[in-house]
Amino acid sequence: MEKSLFSFIWKYSARQQIYILLITVLTYPVIYILLELPKLIVNDAVQGDNFPRTILGFDLDQIPYLLFLCCCFLTLVVVSNGLKFYLNVYKGRLGERMLRRLRFELFQRVLRFRLPHFRKVSSGEIIPMITSEVEDVGGFVGEAFSLPAYQGGMLVVQLGFIFMQDPLLGLAAISSYPVQGYVIPMLQKKVALLSRKRVKNIRLISDKVGESITGVAEIHANDASAWHSADISDRLFENFKIRYEIYNRKFFIKFLNNFMNQLTPFFFYLIGGYLVIEGNLSIGALLAVIAAYKDLAGPWKELLAYYQMTVDVGIKYQTVVENFDPQDIYDTERLTADETVKLRGDLKFEHVAFSGGAAGQEVTDVSLTIKSGTSSAIVGADGSGRAEVLQLAAGLVSPASGKVCIGDHDLDKLTDSTLGREIAYVGGAVHVWTGTIRENLYYGLRHRPMTEVQREGDALKNYKRSLSEAKETKNPSYDLEAEWHDLAIAGVDNADDLDLKALELLAAVKLDADIYRLGLQSRFDPSMNDTFAERILNVRKELADRIAADPTLAGLVELWDPSTFNASASLADNLFFAVPSDPEITMDQVPDLPVVKEFLSSNGFDKKLQDIGLQIAETMLELFSNVSGSSGLLGSYSFITQDDLPEFERIVRIARSGQTRPGLTDNDRSRLTGLAFKLVPARHRLGVMTDELKAEIIAARTKFLDKVVAANQEFVAFDPKVYLPPLTIEDNLLFGRARVDRRDARRRIDEVIRTIVEETGLRQPIIFAGFGYHVGVAGSRLSAGQRRKIALVRGLLKNAQTTILDDIATGLTEDDKVLRENLRSILSGKTFLFGTSNAEIAAEFEHGFTLDQGRVLDAKK
Repeated sequence: MEKSLFSFIWKYSARQQIYILLITVLTYPVIYILLELPKLIVNDAVQGDNFPRTILGFDLDQIPYLLFLCCCFLTLVVVSNGLKFYLNVYKGRLGERMLRRLRFELFQRVLRFRLPHFRKVSSGEIIPMITSEVEDVGGFVGEAFSLPAYQGGMLVVQLGFIFMQDPLLGLAAISSYPVQGYVIPMLQKKVALLSRKRVKNIRLISDKVGESITGVAEIHANDASAWHSADISDRLFENFKIRYEIYNRKFFIKFLNNFMNQLTPFFFYLIGGYLVIEGNLSIGALLAVIAAYKDLAGPWKELLAYYQMTVDVGIKYQTVVENFDPQDIYDTERLTADETVKLRGDLKFEHVAFSGGAAGQEVTDVSLTIKSGTSSAIVGADGSGRAEVLQLAAGLVSPASGKVCIGDHDLDKLTDSTLGREIAYVGGAVHVWTGTIRENLYYGLRHRPMTEVQREGDALKNYKRSLSEAKETKNPSYDLEAEWHDLAIAGVDNADDLDLKALELLAAVKLDADIYRLGLQSRFDPSMNDTFAERILNVRKELADRIAADPTLAGLVELWDPSTFNASASLADNLFFAVPSDPEITMDQVPDLPVVKEFLSSNGFDKKLQDIGLQIAETMLELFSNVSGSSGLLGSYSFITQDDLPEFERIVRIARSGQTRPGLTDNDRSRLTGLAFKLVPARHRLGVMTDELKAEIIAARTKFLDKVVAANQEFVAFDPKVYLPPLTIEDNLLFGRARVDRRDARRRIDEVIRTIVEETGLRQPIIFAGFGYHVGVAGSRLSAGQRRKIALVRGLLKNAQTTILDDIATGLTEDDKVLRENLRSILSGKTFLFGTSNAEIAAEFEHGFTLDQGRVLDAKK
């Protein structure tokens, strides 16, 4: 990368900068005439005589002449500001393009770092460099040449105008510039050094905060929050000291600059006044000079600010660039090339040495050959060099000496397009991307867009614009909306076959049952697949028939029936007999929905529900106010928590103060209503649900369905003939609630559902629905074992000729043994390297190589 900020700007925007300069030069004559016109208006049009004046062949008396000059002045004001507007827009667009280009280049350099380099830098330092630290560069790029040219030009024009009025006044105008030009840069140099120090300190703070977020579980588990707080506090104090010193110096520079600027008017009044009194200068000329000086302060101030900004942004650029330019960075071609070669033949290590592995592990003079199409175990404890040898075999790291080849191809000289498609590697520390299970499973098939998206109208126009901008900033023009899955690599012809292939591999690694359970808990949009929704409705009906026909099952579940009260469901479910169409709306938020508030108020149910909520709150306070939070009793009453008790104590105290709930706020009433909504009579058994109240709720249910649900789309009614998108697939299948007062009801109902799902062939579609399950940030909603198996299936889907697994399925349990057998069967005929620390497991493979201290200790052939 260019070491200097101006080198970067000139290299990538020279043509645009020259264009900006040319437009800037056009403004100079306009500025000069705008200075000259006021003097002409005062001295000639207002105080002149011997009219008329001849302008373009027309004779103008005094008033028309004044009007003409004023119109010229107004026209030039419009022209001048129009040119400024055009320049500002052009500079802004140029700055944003250059900023996009810089950020993309920095990101691409991150991808070109060699793996050992990431042990020297952290994401907490890299992220602010790419995002916030280069932000100012974008704003500076457009101003880099135009601002000194424009403001400097204005300064020269205005000074020239003043000198033309009187040389002494001109000397007075520039008298303070030499002092300012010498002193201020000296002071600014120290401010620049402090700014550099501040940037480095902020990076450390970002790194510490990022590390604390990542390891927050460890902080709580070890009660180390005080130490981390003190560490951050100390670094924030260091930042405070730096910024305080910067403020002192900056404001002193400002004070000095303002003082010097005020000296010049002193000279104007003294010298100009003397010349007017002596009759050597007209009052109009003195006023014009004073007006010109007023405008003169602006350009000078802008130039000083420009100098400060140049130093500040230049330092930021250099401190960023020096972190993205390591000597051993990969070539761009390795990352961007799309040509691939087939890697066929034996995998050979020829006197390979490597250093820089985890914990400083080294590999020394390793020579071995792994026959093509065989399975081999690489055996060694952590720190033996096993992980480094497997990463060398995958081309993820480069040897310091010697070479690693497959056939005749040196892996270190191949591009990512070959290594990423011909070799599948799954290490012990897998990464699952934020997104759905499907996106993670097919991640290894996304190399380049496989289709071309057809667009029309505005979509086509916007796409062409995005291509144009990508070309201007040297960003890639890949279409993100295209189909990226390379089906041929996976050996399938279409997306449906790809799902089947993934399901086959999920079954092989014993993850299909987990995905099935996740599928049951997923929400499904029926507009995406009408057939699937219809099949669920059929299963719902069959399940209801089976429950009705079997007395033992009928006692375990309460199905939704508009004419009966469901004691295993919440009061809200019973009252509304519908669910919010937005699944993100929780029951705590339902009382605040306008349609709900209006309905409850118009039917008098608001006060009834508040009374129920008040009774529940009083009972909770009576039962649990003296119970510790660790007792677990409150867990049985999930609608209230230990933290909620003090708040409800306050609400109850106010409500029972003797008057009609004086002091209760709308929020207090909503909380009481929300408490009542959560009541599940069969579970909580608080004795507040009488038969009379149940009948009232059923009656109100009908009104709610007729007046609210039928009139708007905020709720979806329970209807046995309709699929309910806000509910999970499992809830849609059952269409009711398992009895909460019957032991094992939930488990037995699940078994019935599973049986019917298997009988009707719905299990597979539910698993595919589970493919859409969102795994959370970096797979945080999955267990460690699930993340590993997803990464394993992702690697197997690549169908690569060489597959390398390290520390995957290395347990001695029967499940792990079966998984290893399945893997050997799937990868039969391909090169398969399996990293393990257990010699017994290694015996399951055709060949084995034992590593110790970075050397090959033993080889089984």
